[in-house]
Amino acid sequence: MFPDQQLAFVDIETTGGRTTSDRITEIAVVYTESGQQQPQVFHTLLNPNASIPPFIQALTGISNQMVEQAPHFNDEIADRLSVIFKERIFVAHNVRFDYGFIKAAFKRLGRTFNPQQLCTVKLSRQLYPEHKHHGLDKIIARHNIDMHNRHRAFADARAIYDFWQQLKHNFPASTLHQACKTIMQRPSLPAHLNNDVLKNISDDYGVYLIYGDNDLPLYIGKSKQVKTRLLSHFGQDVHNSKEMSLSQQAKKIDVIPCSGELDALLTESAQIKQRQPILNRRLRRQKDLFSFQLSTNTHGYDTLNIVSMRHVQFNEQQRYYGLFHSKSDAQKAIKSTISNTDLCLQTLGIEKGSSNRPCFRHQLHQCSGACINKITATTHNLKLALALQKIKLAAWPFTSYAYIKERQKYHIFHNWIYLGSASNSDELHTILSQPQGQLDRDVYQIIQQHKHRLQALNPAHVCPD
Repeated sequence: MFPDQQLAFVDIETTGGRTTSDRITEIAVVYTESGQQQPQVFHTLLNPNASIPPFIQALTGISNQMVEQAPHFNDEIADRLSVIFKERIFVAHNVRFDYGFIKAAFKRLGRTFNPQQLCTVKLSRQLYPEHKHHGLDKIIARHNIDMHNRHRAFADARAIYDFWQQLKHNFPASTLHQACKTIMQRPSLPAHLNNDVLKNISDDYGVYLIYGDNDLPLYIGKSKQVKTRLLSHFGQDVHNSKEMSLSQQAKKIDVIPCSGELDALLTESAQIKQRQPILNRRLRRQKDLFSFQLSTNTHGYDTLNIVSMRHVQFNEQQRYYGLFHSKSDAQKAIKSTISNTDLCLQTLGIEKGSSNRPCFRHQLHQCSGACINKITATTHNLKLALALQKIKLAAWPFTSYAYIKERQKYHIFHNWIYLGSASNSDELHTILSQPQGQLDRDVYQIIQQHKHRLQALNPAHVCPD
């Protein structure tokens, strides 16, 4: 068993949960010196050089006035901590949070802080597997630990120290030592995840779902090496506020195995749209899509009309440009696309104006004059085609369905719409007999990345039983 002289029990209070922007307001370390029976304490309030949010003040009882004259996290405090942890293990409840903030504070001083760490949440879970919850409040109640001033650094650090003293009394030294050793040797995982969570996860293509309380999805991601990617997520939490938030809330992980990169991309997109995880910023659910369709006015000038893409058939005769989630997004995008050209917004139908009268941009010498027939329709149309080339939607290159094969799975597409994936003829028949879904901008972009792999579908030759 680790002797008390090798351990230091830590708790901090902060202005929030992000190591990059929030700061420590209080720090306490309880530790034992050689030859002394009573533990020593390092404890101080800290000026975060920022306002403490009201809900944090209510939780901790630490007000802006209390820290106004307190020291900032400076070299003197860093020196004291460095001495304490020179040969001691950093012990905390949900250790990654406390360690992450102190490490970040050291980094802002241009210094390093890398003691070994031991998490008492994981230790409680290891030694008391019959209990479901291992938060500090539960442990205090379960072990009748004397507590005053909960959510103050010294009181919480002392509670962790007292919990350790009870563990020494309740378990043989060899059992306690082995539990600590096992936890410290395992891959670094969030405190509330079971230590065996990665045991049966393959390090192959897949989509992973990280859940918080009440089985609500926090984040959905993909990787060609899922286990490695998850370890990377949780290994970065002391440096990245998003990863820290994810680690603090993570309670469960599910993995959907995938047949390859395309399968992972399509599955991730579908899962995010279906489940709406709170930490995913992209690939959100869409109601409809809009695009610009090219047509020609009575004078031969090409114009643009915003159209819904709900029932569009892609072919060479119909020309579409861009995919947008709203008509206003489409308007903004097209103005940005042609902002560096002298095309006429009035002629294009983007802005209103009187026929055969110069538009506003022409008066500013920013329009070449299609609005007053100053340039030919041929010249105007060529300039427009060049400006729109980057956002032109591709025509569907097949007369019917197409597929991309990954390992033993066939991904089925039609008109740039993903219909589903099949591993046998029955699954393929089910996909082809269902109504076709709606065009999805993210899926369109995914297929474009892999369109060189598309092959025309002959159901008789695909997915043999």
